[in-house]
Amino acid sequence: MKVTWTYDRGDQRDNHEVELNDPDALEALLREIQRAGEPVVLTIFSDNADDPDDLPPGIQIGLGHPTHAFAVHIADDGGYIEDPTVETPAEALRFDFGGVPTEYPAEHLRLRPETAIQLAVAFLRTGGEPPHLRVVAG
Repeated sequence: MKVTWTYDRGDQRDNHEVELNDPDALEALLREIQRAGEPVVLTIFSDNADDPDDLPPGIQIGLGHPTHAFAVHIADDGGYIEDPTVETPAEALRFDFGGVPTEYPAEHLRLRPETAIQLAVAFLRTGGEPPHLRVVAG
């Protein structure tokens, strides 16, 4: 699958694109990005879209914030994936999306970074099956 992300570096954009088929390699990459502490949106997809202006089916995750993340399943029936046990942050958070600092509403940030990483790795491992969140009551 293809993984893309871009950082805003002020006067330039720092674009990244890698092809990964190994879930362990994806997990290592995502953990490295999370540790870097620069909030960024990663897009993970396998198929090309028929229309070049449309995103192909996949998953987007926001990583790099110390306590909150997000995941969006990109599909006709997709949407944000949220964990009801995670407290909504007090305000919206910014993530670099395509090199553009983009504010994400607090109500969509109800995931822990670890959970977003696990969802992305499961998406790759299953060959693009819709991601599902398992919430275990404590």
